[in-house]
Amino acid sequence: MKLHTIWGLLITLLCTQLQAQNIEPRVSEQVELMSILARSANYQEYHMDMAGSYIHDIDSCFTAWSDHPAVSYMKDIRKKHGISYDAVMSMALCLQKGEQQELTLIPEAKKSLGSRWKKVDLTEFLPLLSDFYQKTRFHEFFQAHQSFYERGLKAYRDSVLQHFDVDWYAPFYGKAPQETFSVIIGFCNGGGNYGPSLKENGIPTKVFAIVGYIADKQNRPMYNRGYLSTLVHEFNHSFINYLLDKQKFPQHVSALQDCGSQLISTSKWAMRQQAYGNWQDIISESLVRAAVVCYLKDHDYPSQDVIHEIKQQMQRNFRWMPQLVTLLTSYQKQRDTYPTFEAFYPEIIRFFNHYVDQEEQAIRTAAEN
Repeated sequence: MKLHTIWGLLITLLCTQLQAQNIEPRVSEQVELMSILARSANYQEYHMDMAGSYIHDIDSCFTAWSDHPAVSYMKDIRKKHGISYDAVMSMALCLQKGEQQELTLIPEAKKSLGSRWKKVDLTEFLPLLSDFYQKTRFHEFFQAHQSFYERGLKAYRDSVLQHFDVDWYAPFYGKAPQETFSVIIGFCNGGGNYGPSLKENGIPTKVFAIVGYIADKQNRPMYNRGYLSTLVHEFNHSFINYLLDKQKFPQHVSALQDCGSQLISTSKWAMRQQAYGNWQDIISESLVRAAVVCYLKDHDYPSQDVIHEIKQQMQRNFRWMPQLVTLLTSYQKQRDTYPTFEAFYPEIIRFFNHYVDQEEQAIRTAAEN
């Protein structure tokens, strides 16, 4: 059997595995709780105020609780341990509610919280969170806004999800997903979007796209097809981030550590503004963003949309984006040689090392002149 025939059969199999996942947007009480708690603690990333009357309702109900110990604790752990941005959402996914309205961690979910939460005393935090949840009568607030949430979910379903091609991932990466995908709208998150995951024993890892919410002056959801790139972005992570796991791919880590450290050194301010604190984040985010451009090109988006996407990433100081997109385009043309993204990763390593060498040489030449 010819190689391209085998590849065609593989693509069919991978697509079939993805099609079995019915992706529907939903709202999460835990996500709303943690984002509103972070807002109460003055986390600026949860204070974008883009959800119209919902923000007014939040402030009307929860401003009176701004001195609650859970709010003070959130302020403290932000300063001490960097709990912010995606860390807030990671905690939300790991929470479960008991019969007495107490909030605890889902069994085995602690490993999904990330390194920042390891420094936090959860035996102290979780009772405070439960007390906040109960005393603010948060569940009543959540239930009272069901019709509001449903309008947002419907708008996202109609304007974004119906255009989402979930079948693109498996052929592009050459591997079936080992995870299940879910979309949650964070109605207090404004323009913030996050891609956390949840690992539990005995079941596939759950990968989430927690997408923000923006309303216009008439309180109408502002979703349109332009928001699709955010969804494509978040699900790319599960096919890319694992390739810099130092336990599974120590050779990748050692080969990229020096150039990755140089990239973060020369991009520190811009990356800090985007909450990227280490060189692994920059490498993986670069690939995720370049893959979004490949998605747009594969779906025949107008050239001006593709160029706009590349320029947006360059403005965020992913200045190597045009060259990286060219590299991934060459990967797509060489699938007989590189049947998977993982097989192509040595070329990605060479790319980043060469880019940093060239950039350093350019800086030296400029200094000499």
